[in-house]
Amino acid sequence: MTRIGIIGGSFNPIHIAHLIIADRFVEQMGLASCYFVPAFQTPFKVGHPPSHDATPEQRLAMVQSAVVLNRYFHTSDVEIRRGGVSYTIDTIKYMHSLHPDAELCLLIGSDQAIEFVRWKDWHEILRMAQLCIARRPFLLTPEQEERMDEALTIDDRSPIWINAPLLELSSTEIRRRVAEGRTANYMTVKAVIDYIREQGLYSK
Repeated sequence: MTRIGIIGGSFNPIHIAHLIIADRFVEQMGLASCYFVPAFQTPFKVGHPPSHDATPEQRLAMVQSAVVLNRYFHTSDVEIRRGGVSYTIDTIKYMHSLHPDAELCLLIGSDQAIEFVRWKDWHEILRMAQLCIARRPFLLTPEQEERMDEALTIDDRSPIWINAPLLELSSTEIRRRVAEGRTANYMTVKAVIDYIREQGLYSK
């Protein structure tokens, strides 16, 4: 069965670690395609609008420029077109309508997995998609991972752990460096760095 990958997030901005983890996701799961889905508004950030942020359209443009050279990577603007709070279950249903005969694989980080039971309709997400968790070394003990497997197993389908290099990179760090007038060289792709400069993003 064809497998389609889904990676959601703010991508504010997208960085090298996102791309490396997605590459390992494609490789380990044998994906035919992997869709990056920038959120319009993430549920856990409602009521906390960040200052000096990129617009949803600008974040989408940065993702599009970052993934263009990988033939497995694609971008979906479904959450931005939908507007409002972006719930993963709605995106899963949309992707299922586009790929009814494919197995959907949803990738989240292990930090997100800790909070997964707070996600809207999380049981239904697990029934409609194979949950994959990007393992971050030293974040969880083997015992904690085992307990998480038990908590997130639905209909005898357990999460699959994706191994990727440990990279201390974050969108927050990129925004901070730009705001301080420093470079973000090699933290993201050149096209994204150029776009940030051209659009005057993240500057104070």
